[in-house]
Amino acid sequence: MKQTIIINADSYETRIAILEDGELAELLVERADQRRHVGDIYKGRVNAVLPGMQSAFVDLGLPK
Repeated sequence: MKQTIIINADSYETRIAILEDGELAELLVERADQRRHVGDIYKGRVNAVLPGMQSAFVDLGLPK
């Protein structure tokens, strides 16, 4: 499997795309104005589970 990482950054946002065999496998977006802390624990409610994508949608109660 061929993996490619593409990074696009400006003063407001950093975007990272991980491609596997030319297809998007993961997309990460980090905004400069958002607070983040390693090790934070959040309480949320699982809205949906998608086994085929090995993912879940979790509502953290934050404004949309």
